[in-house]
Amino acid sequence: MDLERLERQGADANLAIRLMRAADDIALAHWGLRHFTGKQPRMEGHVQLGARRYFVRLQCGHLVEAMKLIAEVQASPRFLTLLAHCEPFAREAFARLLNYLPGAPMKSEFDTRIKSIRNKAAFHYDRKMVGAALESRASRPQSRISSITRASEASMWRSGVADDIEDTILCRFLWHIPMEADVREEANKILDFASSLCRDYVDVTGELTFRFMRDTATA
Repeated sequence: MDLERLERQGADANLAIRLMRAADDIALAHWGLRHFTGKQPRMEGHVQLGARRYFVRLQCGHLVEAMKLIAEVQASPRFLTLLAHCEPFAREAFARLLNYLPGAPMKSEFDTRIKSIRNKAAFHYDRKMVGAALESRASRPQSRISSITRASEASMWRSGVADDIEDTILCRFLWHIPMEADVREEANKILDFASSLCRDYVDVTGELTFRFMRDTATA
């Protein structure tokens, strides 16, 4: 890429770079979630729940910001023209993403499942929510026992009690999964929803930014 040529594209180049940055972040968070969803080595299994929840929080945080960029694409005649020449899978993915923008029919679902995590849990350690989650788990015999794991490597230390509290915050307080429901099954449905948004975003931006860079900044 010739960055001098790219810089001459002004606001369009700026948007293309931001689209790529968000796509890289989302792809990495999605990879981390898939990695820790699979079977883990025996000595690493105790970090699995916490790692999954960490990458979920990252996904949600990045998705909220990335959807603002989709709104910018929708408002850009140049990028919409590029999109019209993209592969069908990218155009279809873009159409699905539009359903979650402000004023669109599925925005409330996005806010409940994704934005609530960004706003309340992605990079937050809220005193009130922790207190409520601790009270909830402590009051139920089946969830009142937890653990802490110490190890010779820092990456293998794990506060299981903190993972359990975070799981309650996400699943019970933010996603509102009922106590009588299968929490893992219901949480997995929401994770599948988030993962589908991640794939759609990467599909759209991969096609758009490749064509934009090829046409404007190839050295």
